Amino acid sequence: MEDKEQVSNEALFMAFILNLHATTMIALGKIVSPLTHKIERNLEQARFTIDLLGMLEAKTAGNRTEEESRALKTVLTELRLNYVDELKKDKQAEKEAQAGADAQTGGDAQARQETQAGGNEQAEKDERAQAKTQAGSDGQTGGGAQAKTQPGSDGRPGAHTQAEKHDDEKKEA
Repeated sequence: MEDKEQVSNEALFMAFILNLHATTMIALGKIVSPLTHKIERNLEQARFTIDLLGMLEAKTAGNRTEEESRALKTVLTELRLNYVDELKKDKQAEKEAQAGADAQTGGDAQARQETQAGGNEQAEKDERAQAKTQAGSDGQTGGGAQAKTQPGSDGRPGAHTQAEKHDDEKKEA
């Protein structure tokens, strides 16, 4: 009768280990959940179950058959490797997300710089046009003579910035 009980306990122990293995694989997202029919990752639960199996290994040392020890060691090794694999995937995803965020932030800064540069160019064009218009109106009041223009900061006649025009007006007054 003791042999029959021993076989039953061995079968129950193996079933327990395999049950915890399957539960952990579901928590690692390696197997579809039989309840929801979806992949559901829960690394905290997986870590807990792996630790539980590790505790079981330590507490039953010397009381297991060779077959039970081999099965427990194999299950623990597989689960630990898969757990580390999932952690690496999370770290890689974090790095990619960070790189994407950095690229997005850098891209936004570059776009702002290009917009500002374009805005500066437009402001300079507007100032030149205003200077030309003002020079043309000065020429009309001078009896049809050409308007006096002085070179601006870029060396071209009539290309004064607002600050340069203001300085010129002070000098004339």
